[in-house]
Amino acid sequence: MKKSPKKIKHHIKQHKKAKVVAKLKHRPKARRAPQPRKQAPRSRPKVKARPEPSAKPSKKVVRIMGMGQFTVDSRTLKRLNGIDDSLVEMVATEKADDAEFKKGMIELSSIVVKHGKPVERGEIVKSDIILPSADLPVDEAKKLFRGEGVIPGA
Repeated sequence: MKKSPKKIKHHIKQHKKAKVVAKLKHRPKARRAPQPRKQAPRSRPKVKARPEPSAKPSKKVVRIMGMGQFTVDSRTLKRLNGIDDSLVEMVATEKADDAEFKKGMIELSSIVVKHGKPVERGEIVKSDIILPSADLPVDEAKKLFRGEGVIPGA
């Protein structure tokens, strides 16, 4: 049985449609970019605003290496400056005594801890003064304790 040219054209059209539909069915679906998971907002560390440079702040932030940061008032700072000056004089001499120097460093640290207010954990504050640990040898201290020492004049 022969098909008429009209039926053949119709058959070819149907065959092409079937191929297109088959391709569409087997085509992988377009994937959307993965959406980031929603998380609870993280609390950011507090950053304190610095006072204007022209105004002399009455409180300073002191970091003691290995112990953390403390805020000290001007009265405590003057006391620390006096001890710092004596340490500068001690280190300036040729025969500086390790035991005396260590005693002075421990005194500096203990005054800061006793009279200073610890800076809260997670709070990011730039340190105004950095005190080395009390076990700093005198030879190393000679590099740090020059001029005004580690505590600038108050």
